[in-house]
Amino acid sequence: MRLELLDNGTDSLKFGLEFYNKYLDLEDKYSLWNPGYLKMAVISFHNALELFSKKLLSRENELLIYIDLSNETLLNLLHHKRKIEKDIPLDWYVISDQVNILTIDYIECIKRLSIIFNLSKTQYKTLESMGNLRNKVTHFGLDKLIDFHEVLVVTNEALELIAGFFYENFKPAEKKEHPLDVVYNDLINTLEKAEVEEFDAWETFYADNFEKINEIFDSLNENEQFKTELLTKGYTFDVELGPYSHSSSIVLKLINDKDETDVESVSVNKPRLNSTVFAGCTSSGPIYFVIDHKKMLEDPENKKWCYIYNKPKEHEEYESENEKFWEKDAQKSIKKSYGTHFDKEQLTRVLKELLSH
Repeated sequence: MRLELLDNGTDSLKFGLEFYNKYLDLEDKYSLWNPGYLKMAVISFHNALELFSKKLLSRENELLIYIDLSNETLLNLLHHKRKIEKDIPLDWYVISDQVNILTIDYIECIKRLSIIFNLSKTQYKTLESMGNLRNKVTHFGLDKLIDFHEVLVVTNEALELIAGFFYENFKPAEKKEHPLDVVYNDLINTLEKAEVEEFDAWETFYADNFEKINEIFDSLNENEQFKTELLTKGYTFDVELGPYSHSSSIVLKLINDKDETDVESVSVNKPRLNSTVFAGCTSSGPIYFVIDHKKMLEDPENKKWCYIYNKPKEHEEYESENEKFWEKDAQKSIKKSYGTHFDKEQLTRVLKELLSH
């Protein structure tokens, strides 16, 4: 039996998907006696990422995955390969149980991969976070009760990286079967199921936050003064909340005297940034304000867990952003947004400002 780098990585991916699906199918995912499915999934996915990364590096230059280039055994293998079997990959020799040559560790591997393949900050962070998560579950375990969404976020980002970056880079040059096609459909199906679980777990974890936010929006219906002010300007409003008191789906519409919606603000939830963006209904927004749930939960008295834009901000494809751009906007010399708390008064003030733009 021969398990080369890519085959070995594909096997690890298969095992990881099996464990991950077992975890996702559990009725009680937060029991203290929970089977170690999630732990084994993390370990398997991490192993797949390392092997896939080393395979890509070795395809660029076979020596990129080895620690000591002055290793005598390695040099002798190169000599043998040069003289006799030039077309056989060096790693075929190295996987033999008769050869003991050390390869680079995971951190060095992803650093080299990042530079050579020009990975984005987000892609590198995903690889780095998966390494940290693997070390934690392997050496220390997990000390989490209901915030497993944080583990799911990292794990799902890793699967997206495999389905995107690695899949693209392993495409065969000729019309041959893709080496990852044996597992690709299962990968996509599992990822779709896992992202639903990620969102549900995130929404549950921040249920208290959403309950407060829902109450603030609902309070508009009882604010007679605000209703009167809107009417004098020819407007009414409509608030649509989800079926539960902690629902994360919130829609607010400002309706003109022709019964047309002039302004519509919908909640766009971003679990990976622990934030909810309130924006218009196009891919560019506009963005009105953002709530940072982590700051709100950890320090509710903090005056900077809600970022309000001075003018509605157009931001192309903001839903796919992986950085808190609103924080940067608040730090610029000419501030586009400002951090504050969020209450009934802030909401009505924001809506009044919207009518003036």
